[in-house]
Amino acid sequence: MAAIPMLAGVGLMMVCCSSSSAMMMMGGEEKEDPIVPKTPVKTPTAAEKAKADADAAQAAADALAADPDATPADVAAAQLEADNAAAAAAATTPAATTPAAEMLPNGVYTLKGGRGGKLCADEGGKVICNRDAVGAWEKFTINKEGDAYTLRGGRGGKLCADEGGKVICNRDAVGAWEKFTINKEGDAYTLRGGRGGKLCADEGGKVICNRDAVGAWEKFTLTAI
Repeated sequence: MAAIPMLAGVGLMMVCCSSSSAMMMMGGEEKEDPIVPKTPVKTPTAAEKAKADADAAQAAADALAADPDATPADVAAAQLEADNAAAAAAATTPAATTPAAEMLPNGVYTLKGGRGGKLCADEGGKVICNRDAVGAWEKFTINKEGDAYTLRGGRGGKLCADEGGKVICNRDAVGAWEKFTINKEGDAYTLRGGRGGKLCADEGGKVICNRDAVGAWEKFTLTAI
């Protein structure tokens, strides 16, 4: 007879335990790990990819030009490829609105290119920024021409023109290609050629107006003398 109370007690304990477990399961809450949003991967636009390809092609051309073992044909081919890439990038880039010109007083100025901080010179066949001292060829006369400017080189006093592939000072009369837009850019200035309205850049071996965006090479220091 004593076994019956013991079984009853065991059963009661099992019922209590089961009830407690059920209450814990019912009252407990399962916690999920917080959802961390994923950083979206930005896909470059066609214009950005074309610009990157053009910059890489130009860097490769510059490196080849500095290689003493490179042949002139290889250098020319690399530069042609870079020019084609730049043209393709320009074709995919939306046309930017030309900002209002920052007018300068008429006068004689020196120009320093942004690539190496060298003085620019009128060499007759091109403008090149590779000088350390100011002479006659390193002086440019800047005059207002409406909302733009004309530049005259110091070698022969001829008007400078944007010929697309280079800036050259060999003109006698003012036309569209002989007008430059000059804007303030921090402590420096940007120049836009009149042929295509492109930014001019100091490429070391020449000044060329074929850029769409402002970088170090597209900034010039103008100093009145």
